[in-house]
Formats: sequence, C-alpha cells, structure tokens
Amino acid sequence: MLVKTSPELASKLIYFKTFKKRLNLKNPKTFNEKLMWLKLNEDDSLKTIYTDKYLVRQYIQELGYSNILIDLYKVYENAEEIDFRELPSSFVLKCTHGSGFNIICSNKENLDKEHTIQQIKKWMKTDYSLHCCEPHYSKIKARIIAEKFLGESDGKLPTDYKFHCFHGEPKIIELIFDRGTAQTKSILFDLNWDILPYDEHSLSFKEAIVPPEKSYEMLEIARKLSSGFTYVRVDLYFYNKQIYFGELTFTPDACLFTDLFEEAEYIIGNLIDLAKSTKRKSVKMLKHKIDF
Repeated sequence: MLVKTSPELASKLIYFKTFKKRLNLKNPKTFNEKLMWLKLNEDDSLKTIYTDKYLVRQYIQELGYSNILIDLYKVYENAEEIDFRELPSSFVLKCTHGSGFNIICSNKENLDKEHTIQQIKKWMKTDYSLHCCEPHYSKIKARIIAEKFLGESDGKLPTDYKFHCFHGEPKIIELIFDRGTAQTKSILFDLNWDILPYDEHSLSFKEAIVPPEKSYEMLEIARKLSSGFTYVRVDLYFYNKQIYFGELTFTPDACLFTDLFEEAEYIIGNLIDLAKSTKRKSVKMLKHKIDF
C-alpha cells in the first residue's frame, strides 16, 4: 500500500484530493503544509509514545501532573477481556492506537454490550495510520483502556479546550463545546480569549465566552507538555472545577484543515519555524524508560 511504501507520495495525493492543489514540501508556507512537512521529516518515536492514549499517561506523571489524569479503571489487550460487570455505571472505553475509537457510556444499563464488543473488535484490527497517512499511529500497540466518564447523567460532555502549541508556547485556543450533538461548535481564540476570525464558524460566533477560572493554569500545563516539540495540540478539560488531561495530537485533522481561510493558513503557518524543528535532534523528555 502506498501509505506504507511512500508516505510522502501518499500525503501529496491526499492533499491534492482535499485541496485541489499541490503540496509544497520544498518550501512549505501554510499551516497544513508545515504540519505535513513535520509529519514526514521529524523523528516520530516520541510522537508515537505520546499519541498512545495509555503510554502518554506516564509522560504526564513524569512531568508532575498526575492530578490531571482521568481515573483509569482497566487496561485490556483485546475486546474479549472486557467484563462490563466490573465497570461502574458510567465509563469511557478508548482504543489506544487511533482517533475517534471511543465508546462513551453515561449509563451502563442502556449500553448495547454486544454491539460495543463488535465495534471495538473492528477498531482493534484497524491500522489507523492508513486512513490519512499518519505513520506514527502504525507503531502504537493496540490496547483498550477504560476511564472515568466526565460528563452529566444525560450524556452531556464537558467543554474541550485544545491548546495549539508552537515551539513550546500555546498560541491558539480552540474550544469544542456541545460535543456529541448537532450543535457542536469549534471556535478559535487567542490567549486573551478574543475570537480569531480564522474560519467561518469563529467569524460568525457571537456568544460571550467566560474563560475557565483556571485558564492560566491550563496555559501553563499546555506550555510544559508541549516543551521540546515543534508543534503539538494539547487537549484539556475543565470539569467540576478541576483540570483533566485529554490527549496530545501532532497531526490534527490529519494535517488537512479545510475550514481555515487562506490568509489564516499563512498566519498560523508563520508560527512554525521549520529551522527550529526537532529533525535530526535527540529529544529526551522522560527521566525513565517507558515500557511498551
């Protein structure tokens, strides 16, 4: 398959299919182009570990943030190991090796357990890296984790705060709220919580947003978690007055942001200095060896 044999060519084809123009890897300028360049040129060994939804927990602990980890109930090697009787009434099941491979259960009594098992079996057989050519996903060991459910009994999920970090500095805050509903919104803000008119959704958004009371602390966490990386998106939640860690994402939207205005693509692209990338550099961010 082309994604395996030539990730660069596969990326060029995916990019052209999405944007109807060629991907410029020789002199990338836009946000998407530079994300593609980073994906194809930087050492992805640490990115693989920190994308893994189970192994990344050790990284968070190493940096002294055990308090923001969502409670972990169980780790499974395959779907057949899942015993719903030992799980609480609400929980989340996540496959560690992909994006969107989640079962969100707010009430176990309403869960179709057989369908859930079959769905997870399908995900466990899936090489997520093949979807849009994201090679670092192919090296993640497929496992299933059961975590505490953050949300209300009616299934409503907390606001998702995504901090886009460039060279260890958060620059853009993306809010995802009303997740899981037809009214899901994704709005971009600067660090002063002023709306960035970078896409149609943000430009037309008129609601007042009050920053979470621990917004400064969230920025500091994003700054520390992103240290050492050219670009990474740090996802956090603020729920019941507490900060929780979501995930680290190095190739958001598979490096294919389609909603950004053209000018915004260049503005955000300017935040990435490829001359400072970690290509050919050894980035060591853990005190101890992570066991696979």
